Amino acid sequence: MRQSAISFDSKRASLDGVLTTPQELPPPYPTVVVCHAHPTLGGDMDSPLITAICRAADAKGFATLRFNFRGVGSSGGEFTNGDREHEDVKAALNVMKRWPDMDGKRLALVAYSFSAGVALRGLKQTRAAGSLVLIAPPISSLQGSRAKRDKRPKLYIVGQNDKISPTAELQRVLDEMADPVNFAEIPDADHGLIGHEGQVADRVADFLAESLN
Repeated sequence: MRQSAISFDSKRASLDGVLTTPQELPPPYPTVVVCHAHPTLGGDMDSPLITAICRAADAKGFATLRFNFRGVGSSGGEFTNGDREHEDVKAALNVMKRWPDMDGKRLALVAYSFSAGVALRGLKQTRAAGSLVLIAPPISSLQGSRAKRDKRPKLYIVGQNDKISPTAELQRVLDEMADPVNFAEIPDADHGLIGHEGQVADRVADFLAESLN
């Protein structure tokens, strides 16, 4: 896949990111924004799960944008632990919606752990996305979330042994969600999903291809 370093603005913070486009297919490309986990847990745009998702999406013909939240890596501004990161998600989606050769009507958001919580708490900021993938979302971010009434296609992915996003508890919350809701459990995986990156990435890419076609 072709990769280019880019930067874009989010409410006075300049964020760094990597844009990828498929080599074998002509534009316009369906697109996906991929958001990382909490930086104190090693989350950034180059973490193994994030790059695996981008590679799998590229293989399905998607352009991707992964980026560092404010205050992470070379991104400007100060990390706010969820208070303002929803602005970064919105800015990234808007970038892909307007970027040359992108199909702004076929745009998805993939968010993992911390960023899944950011997306759920700031769901209005994700309106540009036609479908959502939420990996290991904190249960607290789902309680009282607008996601209960959101009718966009959604995929929730969680590890079987995840103690932060327990499978049984997540499924109980999802039973109250508006359809369409898809759920995938990754056997023998915990919250970090270490060693299961390829499996998760393939499941994400398959869902994106189905939900945006």
